[in-house]
Parts: sequence; C-alpha cells; structure tokens
Amino acid sequence: MAIEKIEEELTARLTRAGIRVSPVRLLVLKTLMSSDKPLSSLDIETGLETVDRSSITRTLSVFTEAHIVHVISDGSGSMKYEVCTDSETGGGQFHSDGHAHFHCRCCGETLCLTSAPVPEPVLPEGFRAENATYVITGLCPACNKDK
Repeated sequence: MAIEKIEEELTARLTRAGIRVSPVRLLVLKTLMSSDKPLSSLDIETGLETVDRSSITRTLSVFTEAHIVHVISDGSGSMKYEVCTDSETGGGQFHSDGHAHFHCRCCGETLCLTSAPVPEPVLPEGFRAENATYVITGLCPACNKDK
C-alpha cells in the first residue's frame, strides 16, 4: 500500500475518533498498527527515537480515552497497548477488543489470541463494566519446547 494511502487511512481513523491529527499521533498509531503484538510505551519509544517519551505517553492516553487503543496489564509491570478492533465503541460503554491475550512467563512476550474470543461479563444489578482485560499466563511454544 502506498505511503500516502496509509497516512490517509490513519488520518481518517483519528478524525473519526475526534482526535486532532498531528505528526506524532500518526507515527504512534502507525507503529502500533504495524506491530503483530501489543507494545509497551518503551517499545514505541525505542522504535521512534525522534519522539520524546512525554509525547508518546500523552498520545497513548488520548488514544486510550478515545478507544483507539486498549491497555493490557499482563502482570509484567509494563502496560502494553494494542489498536482496538472495535474503536467505534465509546461514550462510556463496555469496551472489549473481543479476544484474550497470552503472556509468556519465561520470555516476557505478550501476544494476541484472536482465535480465543471472550464473553462480555454478566454483572450484578447496578454495576456497569467499562473495560475488561483477559490475560492467560504460561509458556509460549518456543519456551515450552525448551522446558
């Protein structure tokens, strides 16, 4: 896909979410969308050497608020970010990206398990879910082979 077409698509996605488009926001979104796994802010910072940490942190916060990305707490102590597949969810409604995540306790990688759908939680009356994270911890195939 041509670079112009990719930037046009990213710009449209941010605009639909009501987010002001900036070069940093486009770079962060492009980095997240081109990854095959959730990324930490440090991963993003390492990949975007010309962008300072505070700009990345602010951008991730804006994206999280607008449901462009969701945050995965995988138990590693480092939050991971992944582009939402249902970014149209908003307005304080329950937000779930619809799949579980796997965190390898040996190598530390966190991966999407897109073939493992998760149900929307059923809560007692009066409760309202706004977010859910489903993380399975264990050994990935590479680490399991070594054990």
